[in-house]
Amino acid sequence: MSRKSPSKPPEVHTVLVVDSITMWEKLCWDVEQFQDIQRSYPKERQPLAFAAINVCIAAWSLEQWAKIAWIKKMRSEGKEVSGFSTLVRQNVPGQGICADVANTSKHANHRDEDWQGGEVLMEWQDGDEDVPSTFSLRHVGSSNIDRASAYDTFEKVRNDWWKFLVSIGLASGSQYSPEFMQNKLRRIFGGRDYELPPGATLTEKN
Repeated sequence: MSRKSPSKPPEVHTVLVVDSITMWEKLCWDVEQFQDIQRSYPKERQPLAFAAINVCIAAWSLEQWAKIAWIKKMRSEGKEVSGFSTLVRQNVPGQGICADVANTSKHANHRDEDWQGGEVLMEWQDGDEDVPSTFSLRHVGSSNIDRASAYDTFEKVRNDWWKFLVSIGLASGSQYSPEFMQNKLRRIFGGRDYELPPGATLTEKN
């Protein structure tokens, strides 16, 4: 029995996520939630770990949305539609980490296709008179030499995804801060608008 093609738009289930751009905004939301927790010097492991898994699932989901849109675009131009996964990992180096974490959490089984030998570590860092003690999440490569903070990994994934979406024609313009972030910044700083230049943290829009 063949599967019936969907006749309703995605927002029937997602409410706001309708394309690659809005799925990228969902990724931004999850990255911000994780970073907020990490910036608060957490003394509990669960909020940090659960938020990190959510980032990875959002990044994996974005890949699925972008792949469908890219295939449709390429076919409309009469071009080949193979190799999207390779293209993603060339342009979004941290996507392999996110894909393996997302698939491990989804399938209740360790997945190691993209980030072979990698490990997520929850480390306790003793504080001092300037910085409180905290749990910190790190991504450790197979050689145990690469020890990137998840905070930095996720920020790069968010920024790299925007640049990649622009490069394949699914987005345009400078990276921006989504509506939820605009509202957050207005609450903190007042009524001005802000943007996120590629590779940068939040900055005020001129």
